Amino acid sequence: HQKTDPTKETDDEAQRAAHRPANLIYGVSDSVPLASLIPLVAQQVIMLSVDLIFPVLIVAAVGGTVEMAQTVVSMMMISMGMGTILQAWRKNSVGSGYFCAHETGTPYFPASIMAVQAGGFPLMCGMTVCAGIFQSLTSRIMHRLRILFPVEISGLIVTLMAVTFITYALPNFIGLDAQGKGSLPVSLLSVSMLGVIIVMHIWGGKRTREYSIIAGIGFGYVGSYVFGLLPADKVEKFINAPWLALPSTEHLGLAFDPTLVVPFIIAAFCSSIKTVGNLTTCQKVNDDGWKRLDVKSVGNGLFAEGIGTVLGGLLGTMGQTTSSGSVGLSVATGATSRQIAFGTGFCFLVFAFLPKIAALFAIMPQPVIGVILMVEIAFVVPTAMQICSSRMLNSRRMFVLGISLTFGFGVNMVPGFGESFPLWLQPLTQNGLALGTILAISLHLLFRIGIATHRVLEVVPGTDANEAVFLFFRECGGEWGARPEVVSRATSAVAQCIETLTDLELARGSIKVDASFEEFNLNVDIEYEGVLPLLSDTRPTEEELLNDEDAFARLSGFLLKRYADKITSDCKNGKCMLHFNFEH
Repeated sequence: HQKTDPTKETDDEAQRAAHRPANLIYGVSDSVPLASLIPLVAQQVIMLSVDLIFPVLIVAAVGGTVEMAQTVVSMMMISMGMGTILQAWRKNSVGSGYFCAHETGTPYFPASIMAVQAGGFPLMCGMTVCAGIFQSLTSRIMHRLRILFPVEISGLIVTLMAVTFITYALPNFIGLDAQGKGSLPVSLLSVSMLGVIIVMHIWGGKRTREYSIIAGIGFGYVGSYVFGLLPADKVEKFINAPWLALPSTEHLGLAFDPTLVVPFIIAAFCSSIKTVGNLTTCQKVNDDGWKRLDVKSVGNGLFAEGIGTVLGGLLGTMGQTTSSGSVGLSVATGATSRQIAFGTGFCFLVFAFLPKIAALFAIMPQPVIGVILMVEIAFVVPTAMQICSSRMLNSRRMFVLGISLTFGFGVNMVPGFGESFPLWLQPLTQNGLALGTILAISLHLLFRIGIATHRVLEVVPGTDANEAVFLFFRECGGEWGARPEVVSRATSAVAQCIETLTDLELARGSIKVDASFEEFNLNVDIEYEGVLPLLSDTRPTEEELLNDEDAFARLSGFLLKRYADKITSDCKNGKCMLHFNFEH
């Protein structure tokens, strides 16, 4: 375990504040007034409650009672609440420090069904604990896996997460039934609900924007009741649910079966991939100057998620994962403060002992589910596109993204895809996010073969060097996947340097340009025989430019220092070298 440096945490907070996006109302470290905190927490709790249906389905798979289902849901709420709080925590290497709420771990659902049918709840709980321990241990080596998650793959993960929502959003939005027919009343109510949110969000003020989602949800519930879209049996369950009750502990226990290790490890891996994507989005939306994935923060976040999954197993329920919907909702409302995470986690801890509240979430109508997911998609997909396009893409990266996205989309678009694979492998082959990500990482590692770490360009004075320099860095930038802005600065600096050396006749013979790249730095060495240029820290005045013949040389040196983050120079026996460093 690495010790936390309080000074570095303070510096990180200051850096985030300096690059705060303009569309954020409450950033990750901001305090939220109570009047705003209540609706922001409420809409998060409602949205996160959608997936609480999965513990109910697990109970149904073994013929459990309604009371048992209620107990398992309550235990799931406790583990989700604790996991959400731990995720927002940022001390002692636990938690990413971002508002990235936890929800029912849908990647664990197939494996959990297998376990509960083979050995009851004790076996499911024991295997869930093992999966959580595995995830917690692997999170400690996340910083060594940085090479597996270049920016374009992080963007691909976010894209696949958002597209996965479509298969849930559209059927609920149009009220699709078991026969594949839509419902006009559901569609009209969904459109009206979405219209309420859009009007309040776009044309309303700051406070109106904060209330837009919760107002739309309220409109959806009321409209569903008025137009008879809430079945009478569901309403009756809500009415008959008690206000206060303690969860039962009769089903608790731990068992182990070696044959179930692989399915649960695959589930933990799928959950981890999802969390990498969610935390990538969190980092991006909280920092306008975001450059790359902070793998240490992600590792700490995976550790918190692993602890939450262990806790879920000990409490007799499923594993958990971070919620893409929660992240998308926070982006939509412009509120990413970790105070909202603490409030959301606390609410789930309280609601676990209030069955009436849990029943209200359980009867959530189709239009509400569909519109909430639709809003999340609207904000997450553009973010994913920005992440992917923040790097220069060459043919290698095009193949990585294109092939991986095709298979990832295919899981959701082609009926029956992956069902021919063994049952223990289906959590992977039937999960577009997991399959697409594994393909992307594998192709990324394969296509790295043959990429040169250094590229050299030789320029002869008297020739047109600008075009050669431009083509050289365009090719290098695409091959290395560098940021366009950094490549542009390097191109300008080298072109300016060669022009200075040529015009002032400082170089004798050819000029060698040696460029090298690693994720954090683009380094360029310019070697030649001759005299070093004047590297000035100050710009010459207009009067000096008119009267001092050395002023233009100092102006060129000043411009060079403006392009690069750092320049060093050295000259021995007439052999000169200029070293340019560009932070990436």
